[in-house]
Amino acid sequence: MELNIHLSKDLNEKYGIKRFPVRKGDVIKIVKGDAEKDEKQNIIGKEGKVVKVLRKHQKILVENINIAKADGKMKPRKLDPTSLILVKLNLEDKKRKEKLSILAALRNKTIEEEPEEEEKSETVPEEKEEEPAEEKEEEKNE
Repeated sequence: MELNIHLSKDLNEKYGIKRFPVRKGDVIKIVKGDAEKDEKQNIIGKEGKVVKVLRKHQKILVENINIAKADGKMKPRKLDPTSLILVKLNLEDKKRKEKLSILAALRNKTIEEEPEEEEKSETVPEEKEEEPAEEKEEEKNE
């Protein structure tokens, strides 16, 4: 059993789906909660990374969203999936990415991969490799 969460408007337009299973590493945003408890903590509107999905209890743990215990210690707060929306998906898993692309294709949406991140990671090592090579050539010439 998977916990499905609503996608943000941006992701909804991009992929054409409204709900998708949540996993560890996804970024979520809290959109509603208990007013009495949340006045003190003010967690509505906060974003965070999913730390753990409790399928048995149908709850989600998010980093930096804690609740104070009676003895003063802090423990992670269990959040209901109906009060959350997915802001960013963790697409490191190939099967998950494939499932998302299939669902998007059914709705006549094409998924464009983000080449910007890949290009940045490729250009940085090239520059670092060139500098030591130039220094070695200068040392040989001397």
